[in-house]
Amino acid sequence: MQTETLVGLISGLGGAVIGLGGALGGAWMQQSYAARAAEQVRLEERALASGETAMNELLQLSQLIDTAIMESLPDEDWIGRARDHARRAEIAVTVIPDSVDLRYRMTRIFHAMRSRYGDGDGSGEAKLYYSRGSREGVEVLAAFLRGDELPEEGYWLEQRLRDRLEQIPGQSPS
Repeated sequence: MQTETLVGLISGLGGAVIGLGGALGGAWMQQSYAARAAEQVRLEERALASGETAMNELLQLSQLIDTAIMESLPDEDWIGRARDHARRAEIAVTVIPDSVDLRYRMTRIFHAMRSRYGDGDGSGEAKLYYSRGSREGVEVLAAFLRGDELPEEGYWLEQRLRDRLEQIPGQSPS
């Protein structure tokens, strides 16, 4: 074989190998970008669905408390259902991805709403905190879902958490 022919064959074969490598590398990069984009879409869909579930539960809680206040419902008619709505909303919030600040804020709200140390009696004070908590929770979730900055925490929340801490035997708010 002539040298020129051999050089042409080797060059052609080398070019084909380089072309194949480029094509495979390009396909791999495109696939990895598509996988990342699909994962991001999946996370956004999960955040939206969980946020809507939590917001729906909080809106139902708010409506229940408004009814309990307006109609002076007995404790057994509303307190258990209120706890259930709050718990389902709390569970929905915990699965929202990429939301550390939201989960922190909502955990504080749920903690303030919970009636365990003395005010689980369905009193007007418990109704007040469920009502405030559900409304602030809706505002925080709505801001998160819109992509806005979370609103400032209400003063009532800090005061409520401090009061709750004082109710625990042997605890001090300081």
